[in-house]
Amino acid sequence: MNIRQQLLVAHSRSNADLVLNYVLADQRRLPQLLEVFLHEEYQIVQRAAMVVGDLGRVEPYWLQPYHGALLAAADTPGRDAVKRNVMRYFSEFPLEAVAEPDRGNLLDLAFRLLESPTEAVAIRVFAMQVVANFCPEFPELKDELAGIIELTLAEGTTPGFVSRGRKILQALRSVKES
Repeated sequence: MNIRQQLLVAHSRSNADLVLNYVLADQRRLPQLLEVFLHEEYQIVQRAAMVVGDLGRVEPYWLQPYHGALLAAADTPGRDAVKRNVMRYFSEFPLEAVAEPDRGNLLDLAFRLLESPTEAVAIRVFAMQVVANFCPEFPELKDELAGIIELTLAEGTTPGFVSRGRKILQALRSVKES
């Protein structure tokens, strides 16, 4: 299968599942998917993002060698599907399994996405979870994160942000200061 050609067929769950199953059948096909995800025009990247996001939930460690490239892609303006799926992936991936150079980039990107009122709410919610995941290791972050969440809640936001924000605020109360 030519992944690029298949992604052009349709933007649908069934097509994404077809491509995902093709990649899952042989890990050596992953570079072909990531080539499309990282270097194609918007429409194909958006479709590939769904597959990469799903792959990250099924075989998260397959993407580990590509963390730097995923973070760079998520830092590209105007690619909401990429940002959303990359932030979702990192919000669920064990932080200790992220290489040291990528950890700083991840935290920086997550803070910037969270603080940006122009980002889509789903991106901000996943970025909020990424920052929260750093707090047990770096408790000095908890006050800054809590402040951002509380300010956003006070200004008014979506039910999804409210729900995750309240859960994270509750969890931050148990984070011990260093």
